[in-house]
Amino acid sequence: MQPTSEQQKIDINYYGLNFDMDIATTSMEKQFLIRFLVLDTTLETIELDYSTNNLGVGEITVNAVTIDGATVSFTHSNDMLSILAPDNLVVGQQITIEIFSDCGPAGNHDDQGFNWDYEFGQRAIWTNSQPYDARDWWPSVDFPRDKPDSMDIVVTISDFMTVASNGRLISEIDNGDGTKTWHWHVGHPIATYLVSLSIYDFYVWGDEYIDANNDTLPIMFYTYSHPDTPNPSYMTTNYRLLPEMITLYAGQFGPYPFMDEKYGHAEWGESYGMEHQTLTSMGDPTERRVAHELCHMWYGDMITCHSYHHIWLNEGFARYAEALWWEHRYGSIVYHEKMEEAKRLDRQTGTIYVEDTETDNIFDWWLSYNKGSWVLHMLRHIVGDETFFEILQAYANDPELKYATATTEQFQMVCEEVSGLDLNNFFQQWIYGPSYPQYQNYRAQTGENLLVQVTQSGITFDMPVDFRITTTASVIDTVLRINEGFMTFNFQIPPGEIVTNLVMDPDNWILKTSEYVVGLTEKGLDKPEIFSLGANFPNPFNPLTTIPYNLDEQSSVSLSIVDIQGREVIQLLNVSQASGRYQVTWNGQDRDGNPVEAGVYLCRLETETRTAISKLLLVR
Repeated sequence: MQPTSEQQKIDINYYGLNFDMDIATTSMEKQFLIRFLVLDTTLETIELDYSTNNLGVGEITVNAVTIDGATVSFTHSNDMLSILAPDNLVVGQQITIEIFSDCGPAGNHDDQGFNWDYEFGQRAIWTNSQPYDARDWWPSVDFPRDKPDSMDIVVTISDFMTVASNGRLISEIDNGDGTKTWHWHVGHPIATYLVSLSIYDFYVWGDEYIDANNDTLPIMFYTYSHPDTPNPSYMTTNYRLLPEMITLYAGQFGPYPFMDEKYGHAEWGESYGMEHQTLTSMGDPTERRVAHELCHMWYGDMITCHSYHHIWLNEGFARYAEALWWEHRYGSIVYHEKMEEAKRLDRQTGTIYVEDTETDNIFDWWLSYNKGSWVLHMLRHIVGDETFFEILQAYANDPELKYATATTEQFQMVCEEVSGLDLNNFFQQWIYGPSYPQYQNYRAQTGENLLVQVTQSGITFDMPVDFRITTTASVIDTVLRINEGFMTFNFQIPPGEIVTNLVMDPDNWILKTSEYVVGLTEKGLDKPEIFSLGANFPNPFNPLTTIPYNLDEQSSVSLSIVDIQGREVIQLLNVSQASGRYQVTWNGQDRDGNPVEAGVYLCRLETETRTAISKLLLVR
């Protein structure tokens, strides 16, 4: 989903939202002020995303529209408010639109857009606009790329209700008629999906954070009233971690971006968190979730993904920040444990770049969040700790990106400028490429020489990889660049020492699989006596299976998967190998990385003089 061609001819720089809410009828009178700059004088129609009818607010009616004070004609259909643009436009010209609208009565809440809800038997109102649901309750160019410079959000409602929103509270006025008017001002650019309201008879309390300049940031909590325990234990534990969390992230990413406003949490009718700018809507506030949503104030809110194709710049960063918090609080071992929790290889075979931004694929937990976090984990090891955190700070403080939007390519540019490295292969294979490396490691020692052969199945990745060689008397650590499907390395082993183990990536810095084969040794151990292709395991399988085979002599080896018509699906190996016992993994995909259909396939092992075939059964 993309902005229309007409929407790309304007640049919104201000929204003023004014709501007069009637709790008894679940209806609203709404007045909107929108200012924008003209980017293209061919603009004919001002197109604003605005729902015509939805469950959260009911039927929406636009009563009048003015441009610079003059009433103009408009149409409102198919969730688009179309307004005839003025004549004789000039690039850079500012235009002001006012829209007068009403809506209601509402149906039951639908969890997206605007929601009239009940919590603990009391009326609750809350919004949830990601990815494209701001249009359900106010007119806008509802895409991340067009962030207004500022906003005013004004709500008039029954005087027993508290209105929590983005930015800084300007005023709370008692109107003397049973209503109050709340005015929040947002002084920094904000994406439409990050604009929020959370309204309830809240229990309001707070904390504070003091930064390196001795400036104080108010931390506000808006929580549902609990007559028995007005401060539940999770609030007094996990919420109270926020000053320490902000201190950590400010040191790693740069100063908190909204020091002149606030941070905090407002409860809502969902069981997860949503990083609404300066005031996260919070459900089930686990320690992990509190850290995750806080990180978004830097990555997601201050710097927003330019489009949802690049949502990993929001969610992968926040998921990784959870591990950074665990590292700070609990140590490096727990940091690595948390990264292991973010690994599930059978769900991480797709691209992190989101091809289709009109579906739930945007928020794929295992790709956008977890695999995205692994990209940062791997990048950290490649460039080193000092450079990695310099990258995060440089990214957060880049003058073109700060309070704006970013693409993967722009983040890559920052990484390369800071590190001095060419990281194009890294980003291409991990963000735009599917899958992950699947390594097989073969070793054989002859006297003081250790032969190491590394094979990659499926897609070939280009990565610097740590190796640890353990002998009877020493440990040898080295880094090898693995960038081909089959590579051979030789190591000099100290006299009299026998290699007892070879481990690839011993500290788990790479999202991968790795298998090991011990081949011909000095004493002739482990040398197969026959050439053979073993039965794959498991069989049947979905989607991974392991195929063992033995070579009794040095030979060129080809191992392919073919369908029952004899057509090659994928070539897993085409290398020269020494005698030994080997294993290769197939992930049920063809040569292009696409999952193949369920059915019977043949595995064909060929050397210069011999061929062996076995059957595999893939189920889905």
